[in-house]
Amino acid sequence: MKFASLIFVFFVGVLTPFVSVAGEQLYSDINISADIKPILSKEMLAIENGMQEMLSSIAKGEWDKTAAIGEQLQASYILKQSLTKEQLIHLHQSLPGQFIRLDHDFHKYAGLLADAAKAKNADVTQFYFYKMNVSCVQCHSHYAKEHFPGLSKLTGLHLENKHK
Repeated sequence: MKFASLIFVFFVGVLTPFVSVAGEQLYSDINISADIKPILSKEMLAIENGMQEMLSSIAKGEWDKTAAIGEQLQASYILKQSLTKEQLIHLHQSLPGQFIRLDHDFHKYAGLLADAAKAKNADVTQFYFYKMNVSCVQCHSHYAKEHFPGLSKLTGLHLENKHK
């Protein structure tokens, strides 16, 4: 158990900076309308805050809080709640399938993390936190290179092969 915790701390220390968005306009590499980009940025900032809060709650063994945050992240669809029907149609037509799959994976992992936290299974909870973070890194390295230049030349992320 101690080794798994050390691995978790290592990955969190290495990967957490990659989720930081600080409210910037992200995803300039995706052709979406200017009125949707601030809403997407708002969702990314909410996810970042949730991930940071979740990291703390996992480290403290606050399983109920961790599960609640996981469920919130699983259901966090600010975009869907904030957009008009026309904007939703435009967004759906604009987003690449790969982006949609990465987003879906992130929310799926958040739900699985919530389930693991409810079971007080630290190893599985940490695993799904890691998987959520990997989803962020994959998406940012592929679709937000301008805002995350440290990820633009990242190797080892084979998005095309992951989702076949």
